[in-house]
Parts: sequence; structure tokens; C-alpha cells
Amino acid sequence: MGLYQSVSHQQNLRYCLQILTNGGAATEFLADLAKSKVEHCDSEDLLPNWYALWVDMEPETGIQAVESWLEEKDTDTATLAAQLFITALTGGRRNDLGNGTAAGKFRTASNLKSLYLMMHRFIRTSDDTDHSGEDFYSPELRDDAQDARNQLFNYLVEIPGKDTYLALIELARVHPDDSYRQWMKKRAYKRAEEDADLELWLAQQVRDFGTVLEMTPATHRQLFDLGVLRLNDFKNWVERGNDSLAETYQRAVDETEIRKIIAHWLNEKAHSRYTCAEEAHLANNQRPDIWFQHPNIKSPVPIELKLLDKGWSGPDLCEHLRNQLAGDYLREETAGCGIFLLVWQGKEPGKCWEIEGKRTNVSELKKALEEYWLRISDQFPNVSSIEIIVIDLTLRAERSTT
Repeated sequence: MGLYQSVSHQQNLRYCLQILTNGGAATEFLADLAKSKVEHCDSEDLLPNWYALWVDMEPETGIQAVESWLEEKDTDTATLAAQLFITALTGGRRNDLGNGTAAGKFRTASNLKSLYLMMHRFIRTSDDTDHSGEDFYSPELRDDAQDARNQLFNYLVEIPGKDTYLALIELARVHPDDSYRQWMKKRAYKRAEEDADLELWLAQQVRDFGTVLEMTPATHRQLFDLGVLRLNDFKNWVERGNDSLAETYQRAVDETEIRKIIAHWLNEKAHSRYTCAEEAHLANNQRPDIWFQHPNIKSPVPIELKLLDKGWSGPDLCEHLRNQLAGDYLREETAGCGIFLLVWQGKEPGKCWEIEGKRTNVSELKKALEEYWLRISDQFPNVSSIEIIVIDLTLRAERSTT
């Protein structure tokens, strides 16, 4: 029996594993079974199937094991083994079971990225078969394998969220085939566009909006979006409103007073759709300046407030954005969105902040901090969105020059 040639053995094994998974066999049992069979396998032609089961049930260790297994082989043998492994994992055209392995635990952004890059190493695109122009052809293992390799990418782009975006950006940077990199950038941009779409509203939210042109948030993200909207309303009023109290707020002496002013205004505009708490205690004894909360939403939305006239330097602002807001306040798994609110009273006209080596005035500060956050955001995969809002209390006093 030649190496990897016993199709009947592989087919029988797939049926047996399907029976086990459909029968409710525990993931841990199947992972241990796969590892044991890999270590003591008496039929090398079944190894791709056992490795596929291992990756499906315990991808954290299985993917590295597959890579080590393939790297030990010569080029041709490794390519054939990779083809059999990936078709067993995802299911091939000639797989009667259709869907490959059953648990699908490998279908996370980081795991799919690792598998996709690995398969491109051992199943090279330069060797892909091209049947365009053929009226009829009979698919072979190589056709199934390249389809399965491409299916990994299809799984990846269907996963919403920041992890997928970061994985696609990484693929655009390191993909072994240069011709794929621009396509990866486009898919990353498309993923970001789709993730930026508003969440679907519930029927009651639609009815609320139809009545009062507002909806009650039902998720952490919707609470964040409402909070950003309210703070921008406040910014627009104090910077442009005819009855703005900007001049009064300029006389506030510390961040505590500004915090109370903003929290009071936000609660006045809440209309029972949220409440604002000041300096609520976290488990590590830290206290966000303000946060938006709702009784039906587990994680509140924190606001980190900084009064720019109090001597905060550019590096100070970056540190609070990075470590305090993203690193501490958004640590909870069900959180992910926060607001960095900066207020400028104008007590030191012409003041600039140095953000990553570049001097920035108050009108440019929002953009500079957004660029800084974009550069470091991959270090915080759980943080999906941070909004930076700069309120300039000096603007209302200015007169038009036109």
C-alpha cells in the first residue's frame, strides 16, 4: 500500500469520526484520541485525518503540530500530506461527509490566518491547476486542496470584528505571493466598512425612533454610539450655540468641576435611555471619570476626561489613551468601546502637544491621537472602537474673518 494512497481507509475513518461527533463525544476526548493516534499511528496514510481532527478539536496545539509534521518531510511528500490534511479539515468535493471535521474550533481569525499561510507554503499558488477554457475536467486531489486552501480565506472574511481586520492586514503584509497582498488590503478595508455599519435594531427600537426620533440602546455598541452622539451634541452647543456657556466653563478650576458639568448635561439629555455615573469604582480600584450605563447592558461605556489646560503633555495623553482607557477600562470581555474626551479652556494660547515627534495644536489634536490609536490598536484586539472628542471652549468667542 503506497503512502497516503488508501482512500478506503480514510473514508472509513471519516465515517467513524462522524459517528463519534454526532453521538456527542466530548471535544477533549476527541482531541486526546487524535494526539494519541498521531503519536502511535500504525497506518501513515491516516495521519492527515488524525491531524485534521486534532486541529479541529484543539487548534492551539494542533496547528503547530501540523506545521512541524510537514516541515520534517521533503518538498513533494509535504505537499501531498498538506493536500490530504486540508481536504480532511474542510471537506473536499469527493468527501461524502461534505463538511470535513465537525467542531470547527479552528474557525477563529488567528487560527485561520495561521492555517492559510501554512497551506500557501506547502500548496503553492504557482503550482495551482487552471481549468479555465476546458469544457470538461475531472477534479483531482490537487483541485480539492487548492479549493480547501481558498476556503480558509472564505471562512476568515466572513467573521465580523477587529480580529479579522487585523488578520487581513497581517496577510496583506506577509502573504508569500505578492500578487495577493493588494487584494488582502481591499478585503481588510471591506471588513472595516462592514463592521462600521450600525447594528440591526429591534422592533421596539424602530417604534421608539418613529415616536421620538431616538432609540433605546440594547447593546454595548449602541450605547457607545448614543454616547458619542450626545457628546458631539454637547461639543456643538458649547462651541457654536447662541446660548453657549463656554465662557462660564472656561472659569472652571479643575477636572472635577468640568466632569460634573458634562455629566449633568448628559443626564439632562438622557430621556431615560442611559444614565451617567461619575468615578464608579472598578475591581482594581480605578475610577473612570464618567461612564454611560444602562441596566440591560452588562458593560458600561467609559469616558476618560482630560482638561488640557492642566499641563498634560502629548506623551501623557498617549499613555492615558493606551494604558488607562484601552488597557484598563476596556479590559472586560463584553466591553470594547470607549471615549477619550479632551477639553481646552485656552488659558495658554498657542499651546502645542508633541504626539510621536510631531507638534500639534488643539485643532489638530484629534487627528494626531486618532493616528496614534490606529498605529497601536492591534495591541488591543478586544477594543473595537475608541472615539476621540476635543472640545475647544475658546471657539464661541471668536468672530468670523469672512
